[in-house]
Formats: sequence, C-alpha cells, structure tokens
Amino acid sequence: MPASRRKATARIRALYTGEKPAAAQAGIARDHSIGLDACRSDQHQIRALLAIGFLNQGIDYDGPAGWQLAVLNTYTFTVSPRFERLALITDVPDNVANRLLRRPAGTTGLPGLRLEEYRSGGSYVMRHLPTCAQIVVTRNSFGAPTGTRKEPHSDCMTTDTPITDAERDQLATVPRMTMEAQCLLAGVFSRIGARDPHGTWAIGNWFYDPLERPGWLDNPRSPFEARKLHGADDSWELEWGAYPYPGDLATAMTDPVVGIPGARTVSAAGDLTITLGGAALHLRSRRA
Repeated sequence: MPASRRKATARIRALYTGEKPAAAQAGIARDHSIGLDACRSDQHQIRALLAIGFLNQGIDYDGPAGWQLAVLNTYTFTVSPRFERLALITDVPDNVANRLLRRPAGTTGLPGLRLEEYRSGGSYVMRHLPTCAQIVVTRNSFGAPTGTRKEPHSDCMTTDTPITDAERDQLATVPRMTMEAQCLLAGVFSRIGARDPHGTWAIGNWFYDPLERPGWLDNPRSPFEARKLHGADDSWELEWGAYPYPGDLATAMTDPVVGIPGARTVSAAGDLTITLGGAALHLRSRRA
C-alpha cells in the first residue's frame, strides 16, 4: 500500500510540475506528501539563493543581478526538487550548467558553486561549497545523472577550487533571511515551471503564459524587463513587469495540492502578499 500511495502522489505532482512520474516519485516526501518543500536545510538555502539570482535582473549589477542567473529563463527546464538535491531536467544541460557554474576568471554564475562530476550524455553534478547543497543538471528525464565520468567541455571551476574572496564578497551582499522567508523564496524557485492541470494558473518559467490568455500576448512589455527580489529577515518584496500573473504566483505558492504547507495569500489595496508564519513576500507586478 505505501508504494502504491507514493506512486499515486507522484502522478498528481507530475501533473503540476511537468516532471515524468518517475522523477516526481523521487521527490515525494516520507509522509507521502507532494514534497516540493520537504528538504534538508542546505536545499532551502541553495534554492533561496537561486531565487535571489534568478529574480534579480537589469538593476544593481553589483548585487545578485550581477550573477546573471536571470538568463536561465531563455532555456526550458523542469525543476525537480528532492529531499537531498535539486534536479534541473533539460534538453540543453550544457547551456544551463554553464550559466550556473563559475569559470576561473569569471564573475557570473552562482557564487561558490562547483562542478563535482561531469558524465557523458550531458549530466552535471554540482556542489555549492558554502552550503554543501547538491544540484544536478541533466538530460535524463528521471532527473538522475547518467553516463560515465569524463572531463567537462568547459573550464568551469571544480570542487578542488576553494571559494574565492570575490565570491565571499558577493554572497555577503545577500541579506539575512529567516527560515520561513527562506522557505518562501525557495518555494518560488521550485515552482517556476508549475501549472494547474485544470488550466486556472501557470507560471511559465517567468517568460510566457502557457494558457495564452487574451490581453497578455499583445502586451508590449518584454519578458526580460527588469525584476527585483529584495528584503531582509522576514520581509521581502518581489517586483517585476512581465510574466507571470501575480495571482498565478500567489496561487501556485498556496495551492492546496502543490502549495507551501502553511502559506497564505493576503490581498490589500490591490497588492498580494504571501505569508508563512511571520514571513511575508510582497508581490509588486507592474503588469497586474
């Protein structure tokens, strides 16, 4: 019975995340819940950092926008969160991995992220030195690294290279956050490709509307307009001008099936705020 229940939950999760059922099953929590947010503390940390890098674009390149992770939404990938790692499943693993990883003389990519191993067929296993969190980028639809170990094509830094002073300085610009705020930010990244199988909301990897609703396709705003995620401790604010709908993001984060357990949406004066315990993420969409 437990195995059947796990498979049934995985099928439901896959409908929302776009994962293959086998990939979704690898992320189901021990209590057989959806598991998008059930993970080790290092995974909450790395996912929150990825959100900060991904959701800062076009402004203040001395901060996380300078990591240039926002360019990831030029690629199609499926986020597959698991308890001990984060898998990014894509047909272009070389492109995605090279945007995430640092080169010896480079200034872009996630500070402190290193290549742990590369495998034939396009699987990258990465380790974030400050948090010890693992990220896997792979073409394998199950989300597991496959193939034999070999030398990577690029000159990215490996786990043999300690974190640099420049990377420490960059990470020092990231404001403090409470555990609940960290969970909220991590939850945004884990859901960047989520969509309701009943067609009421969709995130669209932050660059398009999968539901093709009227009014947005004709909007002149570019999906690559500036966006900003900023705040400190338990108060954060996300500003953007393109996709997705703010209501879609709020619903994805609080959905009864795939939302963050305990997260709530508060609406006031036309603005939406997602709360979790004492933490709040205020949504400021110029396209609302």
